[in-house]
Amino acid sequence: MNISAIPLSRARIREMAMEVRRACGMQDEPYFPIVEFIEWVLGDPENDFDYEIVPKEEMQDTYGTTNTASNVMRIREDVYNGAVAGNPRDRFTLCHELGHYFMHQPKYISYARGSVPTYCQPEWQANTFAAELMAPYHLVKNMTPQEIADSCGMSKCAANIQFNTYHRH
Repeated sequence: MNISAIPLSRARIREMAMEVRRACGMQDEPYFPIVEFIEWVLGDPENDFDYEIVPKEEMQDTYGTTNTASNVMRIREDVYNGAVAGNPRDRFTLCHELGHYFMHQPKYISYARGSVPTYCQPEWQANTFAAELMAPYHLVKNMTPQEIADSCGMSKCAANIQFNTYHRH
């Protein structure tokens, strides 16, 4: 069985990421402070969300998970510490998990038989959300991949993917 999410285009996911940035006044800042967002916004007791920092031994090869039924994000301790230190891959992981939180509440996902189109795949959607949150088109459209990586706190690999996505003809 495969998991299918409601269909979302890159353009719609880009809008969702921008809504998050706007909500915290970060629409014109290249570097999105994902750790602070999780701690201050999502970790606020007024919000129906919690996060846990979990020892590496307990999560093993899993960097993070988000249980949207209970609104709990679990982050492997070394990944969280890496994100705090500004490690691009770890920052991407947290943005990816945030994408699951916003897009994959139980009412938006289901089990599917057979192949699932890319735009309905939760992992593609979460990766796309992370990339759009970290490197919004309107801020990076005229940058090189290295400039995107440097100004947005992304890995060179993720910056290249974003650059190539934006510059397809």
